[in-house]
Amino acid sequence: MANSMEPQQGRANRVPVEPLVRIMAMFASIGYRTASVLLAKVVPIFAALFKGLEVELPFTTRILVTHDRWISAWFLGGAVILPIVTEFLISATRRCLIISSSAFAASAASVGLVVFVLYLPVFELARKAGQAT
Repeated sequence: MANSMEPQQGRANRVPVEPLVRIMAMFASIGYRTASVLLAKVVPIFAALFKGLEVELPFTTRILVTHDRWISAWFLGGAVILPIVTEFLISATRRCLIISSSAFAASAASVGLVVFVLYLPVFELARKAGQAT
């Protein structure tokens, strides 16, 4: 009788992976939607600021400012497609977890990257102002 209880106790301590996959896909989707909103709302404000300052923008900032709607649409598409892919198209739980975790990391990094790219001209102006004094 004691032997039959030991495997059940070992299974009770394991974390179920399937809910974790759904949670990671949900967080990745939220991250992609956040990046999409950030691009749609904040980039036009920075574009107007840069136009008023009449500074030459770095290449990455120019790409982001000129193509913000397309990039925002890609992020929004990722937010929609990722949960569908992990729920219906991929049957292996471990593979779904890897895809969802990678997508979550990419969405978190993309928000930080967008903010960094938008602040590049400001950093350049601060560097030039420091050299002028």
